[in-house]
Amino acid sequence: MLFDHESAWADEQIYNKIYENSIKFPNEFWTHHIKDISWQKEPDSAFDEISEKWLSGGISNVCYNCVDRHALKNPNKPAIIWYGDEENDRREISFSKLLDIVTKIASILKSRGIKKGDVVGIYMPMVPEAIAAMLACARIGAIHLVIFAGFSAEALAYRLSSANAKVLLTINAFKRGGKEVNLSKNFDLLKSDIKIINLENLENYKVELTNEINWQNSEDDLFILYTSGSSGNPKKIVHSALPYMLYVTTTFKIIFGIKEDDVYFCTSDIGWITGHSYITYAPLFYGLTTVIFSGSPTYPTADRYWKIIEQEKVSIFYTAPTAIRSLQMFNKKFVKDHDLSLLRILGSVGEPINKSAWKWYFETVGNKKCPIMDTWWQTETGGIVIAPLRSLHQKPAVAGRPFFGIKTNIIYSELIIENKWPGICKTSKSHEVFKTGDGAIYDGNDIKISGRMDDVINISGHRLGTAEFECAINKINEVKESAVVAVPDEIKGQTAFAFVVLNDNKNSIPDIIKKIIKSTRNIIGPIAKADFVAFVPDLPKTRSGKIVRHLLRDVANNRKNLSEIHSVANPKAIEFAKIAASQAIFCPDMCRL
Repeated sequence: MLFDHESAWADEQIYNKIYENSIKFPNEFWTHHIKDISWQKEPDSAFDEISEKWLSGGISNVCYNCVDRHALKNPNKPAIIWYGDEENDRREISFSKLLDIVTKIASILKSRGIKKGDVVGIYMPMVPEAIAAMLACARIGAIHLVIFAGFSAEALAYRLSSANAKVLLTINAFKRGGKEVNLSKNFDLLKSDIKIINLENLENYKVELTNEINWQNSEDDLFILYTSGSSGNPKKIVHSALPYMLYVTTTFKIIFGIKEDDVYFCTSDIGWITGHSYITYAPLFYGLTTVIFSGSPTYPTADRYWKIIEQEKVSIFYTAPTAIRSLQMFNKKFVKDHDLSLLRILGSVGEPINKSAWKWYFETVGNKKCPIMDTWWQTETGGIVIAPLRSLHQKPAVAGRPFFGIKTNIIYSELIIENKWPGICKTSKSHEVFKTGDGAIYDGNDIKISGRMDDVINISGHRLGTAEFECAINKINEVKESAVVAVPDEIKGQTAFAFVVLNDNKNSIPDIIKKIIKSTRNIIGPIAKADFVAFVPDLPKTRSGKIVRHLLRDVANNRKNLSEIHSVANPKAIEFAKIAASQAIFCPDMCRL
């Protein structure tokens, strides 16, 4: 059977052949790719179809595969190149140096009593020590919980408590867009006895170094992440170490067609799944140089990305549609003034990309010679599930084909996955098909993602539950209840539209809006920005009292034909919502109030 990754994702006939066989014979397909992993003990099988177990009997370690073996083979090769807020902020970390940093953090954790299976919180910006902290946890068998540095103290506290984290790795502050972001004020507010380890001056720690590696089996957990859920609290997602490693590395290798000398630049953050899978684990697994960035793409000028690509000779660039749309607004001169000729693959991640942004990305950044890997996947899937073939005859804004071994289907306009794959989170029920919550349609043999179908808002690639917004808004004394829905945004993809019912009160509307802003900011974080607020006397509900959110979504999006009006027990509320939506208060600067 042919498993040539150089052509598997580039040639349609080869793709079709391998895809068909990967669905029929999953164990044979994945067995071919477990050869990339350095094993202490090879697994008995890649996939046992009876037990639905992955890599049973296998023993390895994620950190060893990502760091140690490359430090031995290419000690001086850059593993991480970091760019900060200012243009002269640059650090280069070799694989040998990365191993030193990882070993020291691992030793610090062990000296604080952290052992295999313990949860370690990581609340850090995009700095090399944050990636090293993740790898250090993997090295000793601890489970890392990365919490996005943009989250508030309350969001931080909830995640640490929910996961029963033993310690928190962090730094005091960092700069973004010319402004200092103070993290210490958030972890100072933690009402717990959690141990805080500040990695800002790592060299000052005096600790006995240990090179001990805690080898992992197929059942051991690697990390926890929290993502949006249907309740007021974020949903806990757990990924196994070895099956996850197999999936993200195989997708990375095949979809991006990687080469040994590639310099890879992904603009995401380790607070999200992309930063786990395709900044940390996949590129370092293959010994690539990964470029990371903790500044703003438009500060101090709108060519930060392009300067970095030129200077570091980047060949693969992976970013979000929100970033593309924001940079598209600037003069093309910001791009054309830089030599991007070594780029050969572009990528898009986090949300569906629109045709205008796709065309600008392809023509202006890629000079019409770089295929765009418009990838679709989720925190729950672990790695990329759908991507287009590496061809210059791509369909703009159409995600493409399912990855090998992934059997997709579209049922009632929702994308579902009908089989198991190594990257699936442990918290997914093994006997059920996986419902993605994303709408999709077929475009010939390809799949086009239409966006979220459930109560989730995708703001700049960050998935936030509408229930999280509502819980934050409902905490305000003046608010009786609220309903939050998603509306399209030209730059961010989607933004939040809040319908708010007030109690009897005498406070002014501007004061109430300020309270709404402050509450969402404090409870979720600065990224939680409701750009529209509409005040209504009542919300449309079913006879059982459930808010009919899909109707409010239709109203907020100015759709004429409203569906299932008959299910509403108080139909006048729909008319109230229409009037209120037409008079909604626009709050573009809410994050600064």
